[in-house]
Amino acid sequence: MEVIDTGELARRWMLPESWIRSKTKASRCAPAKQIPHVQFGRYVRFEWGSPALETWLAQWREGKQ
Repeated sequence: MEVIDTGELARRWMLPESWIRSKTKASRCAPAKQIPHVQFGRYVRFEWGSPALETWLAQWREGKQ
């Protein structure tokens, strides 16, 4: 599994980095709707290819997020 940062996820999904960041902050997004991520202090990373990330994306596409 590859670990990537916010900028790389934004590039791969072709979305603004600010949108990705907003979907990882508890103050802006309910925990159940957050993009699955790993927090290292102030650093946010994503496990590219993980089942959790793929499930989240599939649910978003279906309008369940």
